[in-house]
Amino acid sequence: MIKIRTFLILAVVTALVVVAAIVLTTANAPPQTVQGERDYAFPKLVERINNVASIEIRSHDHTFTVSGSGDTWGIVEKNNYRVPREKVRDFLREIANLRLVEGRTERDDRYARLNVDDPKADKSEARGIKVALKDGTVLADGIVGRRKYFLYVDGRGGTYVRRTGEKRSWLTEGEVNFGKSPPEWLDRLVFEIPTAEVKRYTISSADGKTLVGEKDVPGGKVAIRGGIPADRKFRTDTEADRINLVVEKFEFEDVFPKGHVDFAGFKGQRNTAEFVTFDGLAITFETLTFPKPEGASEYDEPPRFGRVRASVAADAPADKRAEVEKRAAELNAKMEPWEYKFEWLDGTRTSKTLEDLLEPKEQS
Repeated sequence: MIKIRTFLILAVVTALVVVAAIVLTTANAPPQTVQGERDYAFPKLVERINNVASIEIRSHDHTFTVSGSGDTWGIVEKNNYRVPREKVRDFLREIANLRLVEGRTERDDRYARLNVDDPKADKSEARGIKVALKDGTVLADGIVGRRKYFLYVDGRGGTYVRRTGEKRSWLTEGEVNFGKSPPEWLDRLVFEIPTAEVKRYTISSADGKTLVGEKDVPGGKVAIRGGIPADRKFRTDTEADRINLVVEKFEFEDVFPKGHVDFAGFKGQRNTAEFVTFDGLAITFETLTFPKPEGASEYDEPPRFGRVRASVAADAPADKRAEVEKRAAELNAKMEPWEYKFEWLDGTRTSKTLEDLLEPKEQS
């Protein structure tokens, strides 16, 4: 009798363990959505994707329109500053390839969970889109919500979507990646100059202080003109060299038409930074430092805006002047109409003083 009872107890325990293992495995497994033929979320876009002329993007903080055709695209609100064709192409392909998988909530109070609520609503993370032809015919109009990871067992994901005019939201097959703000769409690279080619930089401030770093040969190490005090040392061994990184790959944080900032009437900190190459090309940054916005921490850099121009340096080699003049003219045609909000590192580097490069003085 005892053996039978023991056997029954063991059998029950084994069954419970098996059931628990099945439940645990099922809970941890990615959802296995069955694939099949599915309707496109925006079928009109699929049919006429090559004829798109405008893309409107709406988010909580921004509304802007990417407009153009062929290889030429720009943001209307940025005076048509260039948008790379590749970004437009990738966006259209991703939106066109979305396929409906299953209907989701129709309740307004649950839209925010899927990020398919009104993009202009408080704290909304939704992204509204409207894709149209040149004559205004709309090919795709809706709200793109959050991503659904592991929609399929092979790791592919999905995206929640709600089409304009419909209460029902949808889980769609496919993923989309596009920015909510204009700078995320723009071609932010202005120019590139290898740091090895920079012969000299000069950073001046309105109070008369000047910092000059120079190299004897291309690729050499930067030395500070006049040296540094005998009782001081650089914060790092490359402190003086890193200033040249401004021109190595100059990309802006944001861009505005000339006149956005009152340069003539500006009363705050103003710096001029000139970088001269061994060939004689001079790139000059005029940098304005604005007060930190309310709520910024002590570690945040203040916002800095500037204008950038190119010229031929006075000491440019005679045999290089014609080539450099052409290069400067090309750069100015690109840069002259604009004012840039600098990325924080470029902003700090174009407004450095010698003291900024040195370790703090030891307290006596």
